[in-house]
Amino acid sequence: MIWIIGGTKDSRDFIESFPDKDKLIVTTATEYGGKLLEDFSVKVFCKRLLPKEMEEFIENNQIKKIVDLSHPYAVEVSQNAMNCAKIKEIEYVRFERVNLETEDENAIELHSVEDIVLYVEELEGNILVTLGSNNIEKFSKLKNLKNIYFRILPKWEMVKKAEDSGILPRNIIAQQGPFSYKMNLAQIEDLNIKYVVSKKGGDTGGEKEKIQATKAANAVSILLTRPSIIYPCVFETVEDVISHLINKK
Repeated sequence: MIWIIGGTKDSRDFIESFPDKDKLIVTTATEYGGKLLEDFSVKVFCKRLLPKEMEEFIENNQIKKIVDLSHPYAVEVSQNAMNCAKIKEIEYVRFERVNLETEDENAIELHSVEDIVLYVEELEGNILVTLGSNNIEKFSKLKNLKNIYFRILPKWEMVKKAEDSGILPRNIIAQQGPFSYKMNLAQIEDLNIKYVVSKKGGDTGGEKEKIQATKAANAVSILLTRPSIIYPCVFETVEDVISHLINKK
């Protein structure tokens, strides 16, 4: 069996194109990630696996290869999967979205969420944060929290997490992306946003449209740089991943 670490649109694209779907078994960290795959007849397990659980999963499902299509910022998942592949002496293959060159020369790039939080606290004007809900509590103590809007997925537990972090309902934008240039621009202008905080999520994550809209609105992009990881085997297109797997049968 081939273990697909999924939960992203990339994993959906891979499964849709892979010819031998009966050889695939998929894990996602959330039920939302599993719902992305409801149209396919593949086994899906929705659970965030710890390293020991990963090893057990490999043994119980006779895994011969791991294909990691997790989010570019899911560092811990990728590192744990690589370590498990070494321990079990099986192949690990990574799909990594192309890291786009930033088209805005005025964009500010920072290397951690903590750095972004410190930087944002000193800003004046409205700020749109599009980092998702995982790090939302790190913004909760900021003195300018009332000026910060958070765009997150429209899931109850994520909205509750935002509210539990002291964020007012009017500052929560619960919508599912990716967002077009026009949609981004409309939100930025409507909320009088001066700064947009986002990840370098690549084309799949709508990075280009967001940066272009921010620039068009004369706002400033604040970007969380991608983690730097060395993978033993990595491809930048789903097609190349599939070709590699088929040719190594």
